[in-house]
Amino acid sequence: MYMYKQKIFLFVLCLFAISGYVQAQPSWTLKPFGDEKKPEKYSEKKLASEKTGEKKFTKPRRFITNATTRYNYYYNAIQKYNAVIAAAKTAQKDNYARLLSFYPYSLDATKTQVQELDSVIYIATAAVLLHDLRSDWVDNMYLLIGQSYFLKKDLDSAALTFQFINYNLVPRKKGEDDYGRVVGGNGDANSGALSIANKEKQPFLTRVTGIPASRNDALMWLTRTYIENESFADAAGLINILSQDRNLPDRLQNDLQETMAYWFYAQKMWDSTAVHLEKALTNAKTKDDLSRWEYLLAQLEEKNGNYENASKYYAKAAIHTTSPILEIYAQLNDAKMLRENGSTKELDAVVAKLLKMARKDKYDGYEDILLYSAGELSLRRPDTLNALGLYAKSVTFDARNEGFRNNAYLKLADINYAQKDYKAAHSFYDSLDFKPEEIALLEEDYTERKGILARMVVNIEVIEKEDSVQLIAAMPAAERDALIKKMVKQYRKEKGLKEEESAFTGGTNILPNRPGAEPLDLFASSAKGEWYFYNTSLKGKGFSDFKSKWGKRENTDNWRRKAANIGGFAGNNPGVGMGDPTDPNGTGKKLADSALSVVPYSYDALMADVPLTKEALEFSNTKIRENMLALGFIFQNELEDYPQAIVTFEEYLKRFPFALELEKVYFGLYFSYNKIGDIAKANYYKGLLASKFSGSKESNLANNPAMLKADGKNEAVTNRYADIYNMFLEGDFAGALAAKEKEDKQYGTSYWSPQLLYIESVYYIKERKDSLAIATLSNLETLYPSTELAVKAKTLKEVLGRRASIEKYLTDLEVTRAEEEKLIMPSTSSVPTPSAAKVKPATTAAPAVTAAPTVKPAPTPTAPVVPIVSGYQLDENDAHFVIAVLNKVDPVYVTEARTALIRYNNEGFYTKSLVVSKDVLDDQNSLLVINKFEDADAAIAYFNKVKIAAPREMPWLPANKYSFYIISDKNFSVLKDKKDVQVYKALLNSKYNNIF
Repeated sequence: MYMYKQKIFLFVLCLFAISGYVQAQPSWTLKPFGDEKKPEKYSEKKLASEKTGEKKFTKPRRFITNATTRYNYYYNAIQKYNAVIAAAKTAQKDNYARLLSFYPYSLDATKTQVQELDSVIYIATAAVLLHDLRSDWVDNMYLLIGQSYFLKKDLDSAALTFQFINYNLVPRKKGEDDYGRVVGGNGDANSGALSIANKEKQPFLTRVTGIPASRNDALMWLTRTYIENESFADAAGLINILSQDRNLPDRLQNDLQETMAYWFYAQKMWDSTAVHLEKALTNAKTKDDLSRWEYLLAQLEEKNGNYENASKYYAKAAIHTTSPILEIYAQLNDAKMLRENGSTKELDAVVAKLLKMARKDKYDGYEDILLYSAGELSLRRPDTLNALGLYAKSVTFDARNEGFRNNAYLKLADINYAQKDYKAAHSFYDSLDFKPEEIALLEEDYTERKGILARMVVNIEVIEKEDSVQLIAAMPAAERDALIKKMVKQYRKEKGLKEEESAFTGGTNILPNRPGAEPLDLFASSAKGEWYFYNTSLKGKGFSDFKSKWGKRENTDNWRRKAANIGGFAGNNPGVGMGDPTDPNGTGKKLADSALSVVPYSYDALMADVPLTKEALEFSNTKIRENMLALGFIFQNELEDYPQAIVTFEEYLKRFPFALELEKVYFGLYFSYNKIGDIAKANYYKGLLASKFSGSKESNLANNPAMLKADGKNEAVTNRYADIYNMFLEGDFAGALAAKEKEDKQYGTSYWSPQLLYIESVYYIKERKDSLAIATLSNLETLYPSTELAVKAKTLKEVLGRRASIEKYLTDLEVTRAEEEKLIMPSTSSVPTPSAAKVKPATTAAPAVTAAPTVKPAPTPTAPVVPIVSGYQLDENDAHFVIAVLNKVDPVYVTEARTALIRYNNEGFYTKSLVVSKDVLDDQNSLLVINKFEDADAAIAYFNKVKIAAPREMPWLPANKYSFYIISDKNFSVLKDKKDVQVYKALLNSKYNNIF
């Protein structure tokens, strides 16, 4: 919009008033309050607008009317209007890491200031009603009304107002009642060009001191209103006409380019938006608006691949802006435009510039952004060491810009993790805040990794601590004592404590009384006449000294002796298991004590940890072995970092060549070398297992092939494993585990099946033995990689790794769960709708289901309703369920089957909203009820598909353990009462040609 000049002189105003000016003499009449009547008190009184035309509009009258309207009404209205836009700009927080919005404010922000905008409309309306309609400011006031409706997001009212200006406020020459042409017609009889704008021929002084008529501006605002209303076709029509209209004044050419740019932007046509926005830059109202548009233009050019133009406008935006954060982003993005073949000197120069900016007072509060940005550019060089330093420095500043602090922590964590500095990585992952939207999607993955790292840190700290104390134990006594004393002094200094005293804990030497001297008062204080226990400061000092010396002590007997006993690491039990996937008794345990569980502040406490005896040294080595073995299996089984697992296991062999757990280490090396493709090394350790640990579980696991031919197995042993499998399914878990352990000792994995491993892992999950479950699933993947259950095992492992975060989410979620073990059926004949848990179970990817041809029932020549047989009555028109009857299947696997069917329905029948509920028929048969289907035909169509898909969806469940049927509401009640599945099955087969 064209901004009118301020601070004009009275003399110029007078000249403007008497100068010849084309005025508007509207032929329309105005009803001041619409259809409303005036108050009775003013019913006979006419408004100035109603008197229009009764008197001549002389130059003095015109001058007074124009001056009053302009400097009273228009001035106040435009101030309020501009304040609304300024407030909306202030409220908008731009994210310069994303594509900016086209305008620096949103209509959602402006519409909240409804009182101010209503005030603008009120003032503008009053200016029209209370003055002669031949005033030069009527169209300007109406434009303000339309703009106010636009900012209120009342787009229909805004469009009507702009159209009103277009049709009724056409400038007319003096003496003309009608303009003589239809709006939108040919402006010139000799020209065939279509014109909707009007020419603006104003005297020089008017152009300098006033503002032009608003009809042409109304056309621009009408176009923008169409765009906001997503009426792109209407907006395109206006833009097309105006772009070819000879009468459109030069002052609005930039407005037209701005409108065209916005039209393309709203439709995400970035290349065309950039072309027109570049032409509209001079239309920016302020320097900040200009720099913001330049930044947006640079972003668009970057999207379009025009990196030179993008760099050009990023640099301009950095120069023109007054916003430090926009300048920082512009500098950073400008550096991103550097080509790969460019010199690193350019990157170094930008990094140096960012660091220089961080030292300036102007950028106080933005140091974290500058340092983070410098770190990003250092990574691109690449200079990882410098990047780490810059990221670490960026998080030391106040968290004004939380997003950058979080991103810096994430970068630090990922880099340290990649560099295998797991302690530092865990610390930085632990500092992450997953609330921001950008990182919330990563929470599950990083929570899993953080949990693994937490256990690794415990192992690493124990190993480091024991290595350190063994080095101290090997030192000469004098050097050892000096080092311990130095460490104690350092500890106490860091904690703000006094240096340890060698004798009395009180800190005051008690000397014998000298002859003739007064007796020494042991509780003397600076306050005369005040006993020690009445002196608050002395008591507080004594309490602090005691606590610093002995720590917090419970009021119990023999506390000093007990403190000495717990000063070491007696809790580190050498029998703790290490995460071996072949060791079911050790994987699920954790080391309870870490190297930092006791903070020593005294010489005695530190010396208690130094292994000076043979027994203490052996105990220290035991802890190192256990934690090193645990670390190796974490690398192997959870992180799948096989090279690092190899390094850990070989270090173990180097340090402890005669340890008891060598068969586990040999197997770990065999497994890891096999995974990285070093078959020669894998065979070497396989040979060691065969020669030194022949017959062991690890040897059998390495020497027996993963998949043996069926005819190569002992039939009797195969049957025994089949019995074990059934024991698992039927819920005899203790018996199944004992039998499997006995058979495994003799036959290893030769007779395992993927189904057996899968149901075993499901049992471990139920018992919350997650590490054993992961180990079992890893065996399944290794031994049977080509089976469908291997895919399911991988997915289950991933979900299991996120168990803590999933359970926390479900715990925090307020969900009312319906009973699953019992399906409550109404007594009436209405179709039941069993409720399912509202928490959707985790899904796994499954192959696409190929629709099987629907088996239609044979046509019945007689009546469609079959006579009642044992209480059952088949009616094809009734609503039906599909039920799965599971025979002698433990509830654990019934739940697993239900989850599989829910997953199958979500993927193949997501439009049906099918519900799968659990029920119990008798002590041997469980039910899964899938409802509901409108009639028997729909139920049979589903039955035909699910019967084919079941072996794929529930591969751990033998075919003889389940069967599917269709059943109506009435028959379901009868079945629950009679519990005669075979009778009902025979009835169905007699009706539907034995398809059940």
